[in-house]
Amino acid sequence: MFHDKIKYIFSSSIQSVVSRISDFSVHPGKDFTRRKKFPADILLAFLISEGSSSTKNELLDFFDMDSDKPTDSAFNQQRAKLMPEAVEAVFHKFNESMDFLDTQTEYRFLAADGSTATYFSSPKFSSPEYFVEPGHSAKGFYSITII
Repeated sequence: MFHDKIKYIFSSSIQSVVSRISDFSVHPGKDFTRRKKFPADILLAFLISEGSSSTKNELLDFFDMDSDKPTDSAFNQQRAKLMPEAVEAVFHKFNESMDFLDTQTEYRFLAADGSTATYFSSPKFSSPEYFVEPGHSAKGFYSITII
């Protein structure tokens, strides 16, 4: 299926970066040399897929509520070893690998995750169907959900 191919390309993109992890380590040859609960491939997948909840909740979600999940401290220690360019390298590798898509336009739409985008607080800027009643805020706001 199509989504399996995208997941495979994502995993391959991460493995491509992990295969040269010393290029993206703060201390090359030292960082990410021992096998831990939060190896570089899991760390990259977590960093890319985490949402906006607390680190503790995101870890519970990522590790499917496993009580043996890595701790917040383990995450912070491993993240400190990784340069930000590693995530950028995964992004570039993933995009390079998506050439099989038919691109009729200059944009590619792969997925939307149900995220909510909040905008404008004045009715003169948006239509009424996007208005969220007061309760979430004192005045209410306009919001769309990307699905």
